[in-house]
Amino acid sequence: MRSKFYNVAWIIYGQGGRLIFQTAYFFLLAIIMNPKQYGIYVAITSLIVILGPFCGVGFNSLIVKIIATDVKEFRNVFGNTIKITIYSYFILLLVGELIIFLLYRNQILVNMLFLILSLADLLFLKLNEMSAQIFIAKNRVNVSANIQNFISLTRFMSVVIFYFLHDNSSNDILIWSMLYLLISLLYTILVFIYTLTKNDLPNMYSKITFNNIKEGIFFSIGLSSQGIYNDIDKTILGKYDSFQQTGYYGFAYKMLDVIFIPIKAILSLTFPKFFKIGKNEGIKGTYKFAKRILFPLIIYCIIASIASLLLAPTILARFNNGEYEESLYYFNILLIIVFLRCVHYVLSDSLTGAGLQKERSIVQLTIAAINTILNFILISYYKVYGAIIVSIFSDALMAISIICIVRFKITKRQNRNENL
Repeated sequence: MRSKFYNVAWIIYGQGGRLIFQTAYFFLLAIIMNPKQYGIYVAITSLIVILGPFCGVGFNSLIVKIIATDVKEFRNVFGNTIKITIYSYFILLLVGELIIFLLYRNQILVNMLFLILSLADLLFLKLNEMSAQIFIAKNRVNVSANIQNFISLTRFMSVVIFYFLHDNSSNDILIWSMLYLLISLLYTILVFIYTLTKNDLPNMYSKITFNNIKEGIFFSIGLSSQGIYNDIDKTILGKYDSFQQTGYYGFAYKMLDVIFIPIKAILSLTFPKFFKIGKNEGIKGTYKFAKRILFPLIIYCIIASIASLLLAPTILARFNNGEYEESLYYFNILLIIVFLRCVHYVLSDSLTGAGLQKERSIVQLTIAAINTILNFILISYYKVYGAIIVSIFSDALMAISIICIVRFKITKRQNRNENL
């Protein structure tokens, strides 16, 4: 029991620090950039978020499962994760540049920004997340918390340094991104060296097995699908509406992400536990565990939402001379998404832990496809309001679909047991 509270305390520390630094990071970034520049940043980073899960082909999630169930394979999967992260990054770089070529007119600035930020937030970030996942799977929660915490700290440092150096030029966003890349590189080198000294060395000669790639792809599809229905609206909005409106909408969404950080903290701690329960008890056991987690998280959502509704108007009115005050209306409408995400994130982990990642991925991929089609249609007609409608609809559909699949699998298992 003491160990459990110790782990929770470290996770809260890591994610609490991340909450503080990430909140300060995006607020300060919004001050440095005007809404138009911030809109360009949001559109590009949203594309990176969508591509991100395919960098490493899901091996960062797979490594947790392997450590939790078969630690003897650690060296092999460690080496495979490093190799496939690097290989997949270069493929995704080409894919991202092609998407930018098809979507945007101002391609020189956007292309350069994507190249710089993709190095930091695709390749380097994935290597850091790999290290964090290794330590949390080995119950070294304090180390994982520090790694996650300092990821946000490095981002914050890049903005703080730039805040005192910038001169309000039109190239502010590009200059900041290069500074951010340099700091991210230095941090990644330090984390990687520490990971090597505290674990068995990776086997870089181990062959990447087809079964691991297959399972990793399912993890990638699931995570990328989340990125699609959470972020593709911002990338598409940058095409059909002004970057300024994209900035307002993206700022509202960032406020939602800040509220959701503590929920992600709890889920990162409980993720390995789902595999252990699922191995012995199947979907019935993971669903029971999910319900235990869900109740306090819903209480948190209620408290956080009420506090946000009360405080957000005052904060945005005073923030940067009210430059982002238009984001308040979007934020109030989108707030319901925090509850919907809470439900389908937790229940989705119950499917994954029970060995039903394929079913989870199919649902996520289907809804991502629906989301993309609806975004292209509604945003082209209704601009930012089309994006809001599709966002809420997609998260609601995801929550309903995951609930139905979990209940179906439990009922199917009960019927099978009764027939034996």
